[in-house]
Amino acid sequence: MLKLDLVQFLEASPTPAFAAGPDDRILFANRAAQTLFGRDDPSRWEPVSELIPQWRSSGATFQASIMGGSGEWTDCDITVIDGLGEAGDIAIVMMAAGAPLGLVSGEANRRLQFIIDMLPQAICVFDPEDRYVLWNKRYSDLYADIAQSLRPGIPLEEILKISLASGEMSEVVGDGDLWLKQRMEKFRRPTSQEEQQLRDGRWLRHDDRRTPDGGAIGMRIDITELKQREIWLRELFEANPMPMLLCDGEDLAILQANTAAVDFYGFSKPELVLKTAMDLHVEEQKTQFETALTGLADHCNARTVWRQQASSGKMLHVLIYVRLIHEGTAKRLLLTIADVSDRVHAESEANRLAHHDALTGLPNRVLFYKELEEAIAADGADELVVYCLDLDGFKPVNDTFGHAAGDAVLKQVAERLKAQTGDRMVARLGGDEFAFLFRAHGGSKTDLANRCIAALERPFMLKGLSIKIGLSIGIASSPADGVDGESLVQAADRALYSAKAAGRGIWKLAADGNAAGNPDETPAEPHVRSA
Repeated sequence: MLKLDLVQFLEASPTPAFAAGPDDRILFANRAAQTLFGRDDPSRWEPVSELIPQWRSSGATFQASIMGGSGEWTDCDITVIDGLGEAGDIAIVMMAAGAPLGLVSGEANRRLQFIIDMLPQAICVFDPEDRYVLWNKRYSDLYADIAQSLRPGIPLEEILKISLASGEMSEVVGDGDLWLKQRMEKFRRPTSQEEQQLRDGRWLRHDDRRTPDGGAIGMRIDITELKQREIWLRELFEANPMPMLLCDGEDLAILQANTAAVDFYGFSKPELVLKTAMDLHVEEQKTQFETALTGLADHCNARTVWRQQASSGKMLHVLIYVRLIHEGTAKRLLLTIADVSDRVHAESEANRLAHHDALTGLPNRVLFYKELEEAIAADGADELVVYCLDLDGFKPVNDTFGHAAGDAVLKQVAERLKAQTGDRMVARLGGDEFAFLFRAHGGSKTDLANRCIAALERPFMLKGLSIKIGLSIGIASSPADGVDGESLVQAADRALYSAKAAGRGIWKLAADGNAAGNPDETPAEPHVRSA
């Protein structure tokens, strides 16, 4: 039998509790226990070991799952106090039962509220019916327009409608009905993330996730600084005067292009983002550029001058600075393009001027000797031929008409000689001295001399006046007339002076030692162009 005071104690307890005898039979159960198990008349209940699968009859505290009267399992913290009967054979069982998410109360509620209040983000907790359960102060401060309406059990959709109706909602919203529909659709997904701008200019990221029991936890993160940095970087990219391309790190597909790149290449942005970085290069450099950038593990400073083509077909010379960017697991390459076309053209022009005659545009003495040495080193099968040419009667032109008139005549001479030589090298060595360099491909090495002499026999017109000059030529060839460039030129030069001495307007070969000026031999008859 239970003492009256023990019965009164159990009945007054708000916690489900009952007393059990030595055979585990229920002797008494308070109303809270009867509600939990969904039955009355405890004398007809099953033994404790059947009611509580994890039952421990000795004094202890343990956790157990109990099948409630509704057919749902409920987790409980169970405390057993035994030895309370007259013979020490009665146990009192106190059960602190758990509850669904929407009914959390008491100490667990206070602990959870304390935890979410400590978090730096705005947090809200919902039950499986999308009703509010808990929220922290940061959440209510963030949404001041609905703070007074928040209460446990109110549906999220109702709160959103209240916010829309207030006209003071924090978020920037266009079509309210469409926004509400989309917002609830996203909220009901297993996970949902979106960025939302507030009226005061701040940005929030909504991060909603479903819990295993069907409820949800929402987090609102202030990303204003992050968005501001993104805007600044985007503006820096877009407004940068240097052409810039953002490319995929694997296939080098162009992902973004700034305005400077559009202007530089002449393609529209939609056209550029359909290309790869290799597509902008000339054909012979595409593979080389792809190899240089594929697998790049660090930043790359520009060293190579690449050749690219604009949409117009214009040739571009560029240096490309590469910066490696990681976006999560993805790799991006930021290409900054420096146009060095003017520099390349200037260097090319400087090189041309260093190796070409400023007046006639012909190769000068330096380039002639360079080409001569390279031709000798190449050791071709055909005979290498050198002409040394000198104008006859040119000095009187300068003396009579002045150097400007002489320069005009020299330019015309150069044009007539180039017209006769085709792809053969024609150089101006200085003054009125010229030189040819070519290989006699199975033909006569003297045919060209006849044509050139004939070409200069035609008068030159200068300010309405007819000016007539002539041409003398000395010819030498390798290997007969020398084994090096200087020997060839000297042999041709001596042949030229022999032609001058023999009457001018003719050509002579450096042969049999005659052109070399051997005084002991009879000079050969001069070779004169046929009439």
